[in-house]
Amino acid sequence: MTNRTWTADALRDHLQKAVYLELWTIPIYLTAAYSLQVPGTSAANPPKLTPVRSPKNPNRSREQLAFNNIYSVVVQEMLHLEIAANLYNALFAGKGYSPKLTGAWAPRYDRGFPPWIGAKVPVQLGPVNDAQLLLMTTIETPEPKSDGPANGPEEVYDSIGQFYKAIDQGVDQLWSSLYDPNADHRQKSEFADPQYPGDDYTGFSATIGGDSQTARAQADKAIKAIVDQGEGSVGPFIEPDLRPEDGSDIQDRFSHFGRFRMVQVMLRLGGALKTYPTSGSDGLAAAQKALNETYTALLYSLEKGFAGDADLDLGPMWDLPGKIVSVWAAGGVPAFQPLDGSDAAR
Repeated sequence: MTNRTWTADALRDHLQKAVYLELWTIPIYLTAAYSLQVPGTSAANPPKLTPVRSPKNPNRSREQLAFNNIYSVVVQEMLHLEIAANLYNALFAGKGYSPKLTGAWAPRYDRGFPPWIGAKVPVQLGPVNDAQLLLMTTIETPEPKSDGPANGPEEVYDSIGQFYKAIDQGVDQLWSSLYDPNADHRQKSEFADPQYPGDDYTGFSATIGGDSQTARAQADKAIKAIVDQGEGSVGPFIEPDLRPEDGSDIQDRFSHFGRFRMVQVMLRLGGALKTYPTSGSDGLAAAQKALNETYTALLYSLEKGFAGDADLDLGPMWDLPGKIVSVWAAGGVPAFQPLDGSDAAR
């Protein structure tokens, strides 16, 4: 973009990239989390979030502690994906657009960071080790204090935090001209809704709708949740109204960067964590195929759901753990390759 003035096309492009970016992080973190050989787990019984605060807890292990920190971030990235897609739809669904998650917009991991983020750390899918934690902390690195205010849409941003600061500016400038309170905004809510105390998050809404003022306040809080929980956080602790309601989720008090730093400290002070070896086996090809089929089904179900063509089906998401562990147990690194031959995001 040579014109640094916000336009509807520029903002829609940025929101599509936000959807891609949130989805892109999920296989990276899932692959690492399920590489851990948590005692008592297997492909048939994948690791789960298990509170282990007490040293006397029989489920306590370094691997379980590391898994808790990484997987809890995955759950919030699913929330962030939902928020990004809902924000896209709040402004553009009424104009006939919907976020894309397949084809050219299916995540790729063989060409470094998405081209609109200027990070230079190598990108790969892999187990919990020093190199992978460097990648994960780089993704979640707080926006540098030296970054100035947003100045219109950019081609490349120094950090994900800076990228979201630009989106916030674009939303601020174009909201009144783009938001139609009478449109079908195709909103989906699986995680955050103040009206339902049973939801994980009730301090803010993942859905955006109603009159312009109400919807604008929801959008501002939703963007703040993405930034404060992860990309763009300015400190280790998440504000109380942006955390899950369940106070026992102690890791969710910390930003994504803080949680990954904890795992880095575990590696530096306690040595390597136990992960699956990658020696290969006769069952590896079948395990990879099963994972890729499930992943492809997830991408299509998400795209159809946010397009308003179907309910948001997260069934394939919850089927992924066993498929991922099966690949690790067969001696391979999960590939997450869609079966439709999709190209890299543009």
